[in-house]
Amino acid sequence: MSPRTGLRRSSRRTNPLAASPIIAVVGSLTQDIIFETERIPQLAYRASHETVKNDKESGKSGVRDSEIRVFMNGAVGDDEIGPALREKTGRAVVMVEQEEGQSSALGFKGTNLLFQPLEDGVECLAGDTKTKPDVLITHCTLRMETVENMLETAYANGVETILSASPAVYLTSATYAHIVHIVFNEHEAAEMSGRSATDFVDLEVAKEAAAVFVRYGVKYAIITLGEAGAVYATRDGKRGHVLAQKNVNLMNYCIDSFLGAYVVEFVRQKRKEEWNIEKAIDFTIKAAARTIEQLGSQTALPWADEIERD
Repeated sequence: MSPRTGLRRSSRRTNPLAASPIIAVVGSLTQDIIFETERIPQLAYRASHETVKNDKESGKSGVRDSEIRVFMNGAVGDDEIGPALREKTGRAVVMVEQEEGQSSALGFKGTNLLFQPLEDGVECLAGDTKTKPDVLITHCTLRMETVENMLETAYANGVETILSASPAVYLTSATYAHIVHIVFNEHEAAEMSGRSATDFVDLEVAKEAAAVFVRYGVKYAIITLGEAGAVYATRDGKRGHVLAQKNVNLMNYCIDSFLGAYVVEFVRQKRKEEWNIEKAIDFTIKAAARTIEQLGSQTALPWADEIERD
């Protein structure tokens, strides 16, 4: 998919989404090896672990809704992991602190760097439906040229684009202009806005950082702040803070459920020709509360109707 050819343009949608919206997810297919430990070791330190879990389809944005059709696009290797989910499949080692719930991850991208859409345009990202997806979700673990081209093509064809800016990378002004929604954690947002993550203890600073990315060209910017919840800024000048639920920390390994819940709530609202970003973020935080009830990135994902339960 070249950046200047093969772009089939169409007018932007003004009608509500179809009864069965199509979400195209373009991300890294990795095997996560998750260690639960008392604390994450610093340099020159070692830590023992009590729980080890293998998850085979990380990078898939989650929260399951039977009314939404989701198509995952990615690449796997020819190793022992590839056939189960073909160069080598991506892997990530994730360490999770038992008490605080904080996590760190070290990833090997593997064949994710080789992924390319099968055709120009965006219909190829929705399987054999031959239909343009309603939403494209992607993140920065693929080759950035691929990510940038997909965002440009999707945006030009009236597809709602969502970028998970993980890991933190430099983006051009042209790329920002093709992103409708961007989501970071506080460390990624700090690095990409030239700030320190410790500055985000001040929520006004965090909201101003989100507004920076709106000035760069995105329409909606969201920064997750762990146990402090999340802040957002929008192109129409709104800024806000959504509290986390009690004892819920929006840790790094919740990002799949965060993005999944966000897009589920987005398409639900768009069906009604509505959009309330604060309501959507509140829904994502409730999804995180369900996700952290068990260990794992894929198996822990809740169904949409499980999120609101007491």
